[in-house]
Parts: sequence; structure tokens; C-alpha cells
Amino acid sequence: MSCKPFDKCFDFENQNQAIVTCTDRGSSTTFIYYNNSLDALTKYRIDGCLISDNGAKCDYLLLNCKKKKSYFIELKGSDLLRAVEQIDRSIDILLEHLNEFSIEGRIVLTRVNTIDLRNSKYLKLEKRIRNLNGELKRQSRQMNETN
Repeated sequence: MSCKPFDKCFDFENQNQAIVTCTDRGSSTTFIYYNNSLDALTKYRIDGCLISDNGAKCDYLLLNCKKKKSYFIELKGSDLLRAVEQIDRSIDILLEHLNEFSIEGRIVLTRVNTIDLRNSKYLKLEKRIRNLNGELKRQSRQMNETN
């Protein structure tokens, strides 16, 4: 089964890795995906590769090819609203290539300001992702996702 909607910018394609880690240089945040089912996964670099313009974009896109789930991942300092903008715009640009996939949003921050969680931008993205059969999650320092 091929799972490569984009022909460039992938760190790996169609691999059955047990653990996938997403980190950013100079950041203390990490996203770890535990692939217990050993499903075929494809991981893309979005920032500076799939989307190379100066606009907002998130860091990674991870696809679970068997479960048809896509994970838009942003690793950030403490600016939750900027992370929301980055994921939202990345979805805008890449969604047409992912019509078979549910859309998940994952934000890993060094710290979360609870006031930001009531912001209309955050709530709007949360609703948008829910309508795309996914869920928006955020976590401090490290997020672990298990399939």
C-alpha cells in the first residue's frame, strides 16, 4: 500500500517503525508516536519544505497509512495561539491532498497559558478539526500518542 500524497520532504515513507519521534532544534518539546500495531507510517517536514513560503506553517505531518489518520504537529515555546495559526494554515494548504485521512492537530509547548485555551482562534481550530473527524490536543514538554 502506497501512502505518499507528496513526492518530496519525507523523512521516511511507508515504514513500520515502532516509535517515531518529532523534535525541533533548539526546542525542549517532543512528540512521540508509539506505533504498537506496526502500521505503515510516512513522516513529512512541513516547515521549510512542503510549505516553503514565509507564512505560518507547522513543523511535521505524520500519516498513519492503515488507519488513514494524519497528524499535523507543531513544537513550540509558549505561544499557543501562534501554534494554532500554524496548524490551521498548514491544513488549509495540504487538506486537498489528504481527503482520505482524518485530520488530527497536535501542539507541544514548553508551557501552556490557560487563558489561551478560551481564545476564539483555539476554539475555532478545535471545532474545525472535530469536523474533519479528528481531535486537537496540546501538551506541555512531551506528548505521547499511541495507535
